[in-house]
Amino acid sequence: MNRRKKDSFHIYYNSSQLPWNETAAYLYEGIAGICTSGTAIFDVFSTSSRISKNDLVIILPLNLVAIREKSDDFKMTFFKIEKTMFLDVMSGLCRMTPDFFFYMRKNFRYHLSDTEAQRFFHFCGLIDYRISEEKTIFQHETILHLLRVFYWDLYVNYKKDPENQKSFRLSHKESIAFKFSMLVIEHHKKYREVAFYADKLCISPKYLTMIMLEIKGQSARDCIAEYIILEMKAMLRNAELEIKDVVRETGFPNQSTLSSFFRRHTGMSPSEYRESIHIL
Repeated sequence: MNRRKKDSFHIYYNSSQLPWNETAAYLYEGIAGICTSGTAIFDVFSTSSRISKNDLVIILPLNLVAIREKSDDFKMTFFKIEKTMFLDVMSGLCRMTPDFFFYMRKNFRYHLSDTEAQRFFHFCGLIDYRISEEKTIFQHETILHLLRVFYWDLYVNYKKDPENQKSFRLSHKESIAFKFSMLVIEHHKKYREVAFYADKLCISPKYLTMIMLEIKGQSARDCIAEYIILEMKAMLRNAELEIKDVVRETGFPNQSTLSSFFRRHTGMSPSEYRESIHIL
């Protein structure tokens, strides 16, 4: 049975639907949208930017965000994306390197020409059409594929310009979080305990968890689990792999342990997840 939670993905045309206010908060939602009138200041962690007409704003889930000094005529056309849906988008892409996510925390505003802005509006219109058409079992995956193109283009443009890597600096805590992310990528198949990574970084598990809560709004343990689930979903999308192959590739001792871990973090078994994305 397909147990995927019904999507609540929409295109919005009114800034009142933005998920943030003047009080900074870590939220499980991100946005991508263009200011169509007025101005406002967006704060993402320690970076502030005044947003005005034709500014594209892209903020990923699990960032510390606030919005302030909104003018009375401030409006945006945008979509919101929840963390779970964002991870489903990521699971269908080649793995993006952690530096991109740190870059996006400080570079979330892009000024567009009128032509470029129209391209984004057309993209929103395409998604809006897919949302409003008659519901089908394939609708969720169709929207995910469209979003993959959007985020992949963003990542490719970042990687194509070597100046991007030079244009931002990590704080001490951000540097630890970045090194932790790289270690998780390297060792997640064998090591899933926070203590292992803390030892590699020469800090205590408690301090590592404190840093990750501050930098990402989630614990070190949750960060490790999130990456493992991302890898599992990517493999489960490959119809040529059997679940026993996923067990072997992810380093779990057996299928039962893997299934319990996957269900605990997604609410579905691996087989149910495959059914939900129409890989039978």
